[in-house]
Amino acid sequence: MYAWGDADLTEEEIDRIVNEVAVKIHAFGFDAIAIIALESAKPLSNIGAELSRMFFTPFLPILGPNINMLGDKLVYVFQDRKNIERVIKLLEQMNEEEEKKKAKKAEKKAEEPSEATEEDISE
Repeated sequence: MYAWGDADLTEEEIDRIVNEVAVKIHAFGFDAIAIIALESAKPLSNIGAELSRMFFTPFLPILGPNINMLGDKLVYVFQDRKNIERVIKLLEQMNEEEEKKKAKKAEKKAEEPSEATEEDISE
């Protein structure tokens, strides 16, 4: 039995949770650290999920029903290695898109004519 009921999560709910986690990690700028940590912990995802169910989730109801349900959903979603891999791929895509945007900005800035003349530089 889960905090949200007896039914398993739907694929849409799992997708939403995976996307939200990736967006939050990217928003805080922890992409590289998160990718390294997730790649390292991926082989132990089942063990980690069971340990968190044993030691972590019993204390979640103290924080309220919303936190309890969220924590239970996160454990359920990330006990599956494919969901961890999905977060990693999303983070890598977000990084690539950000790098492309930075490169375009740098190109535009480089193409702008400089207001400083050679005389200004030599002085």
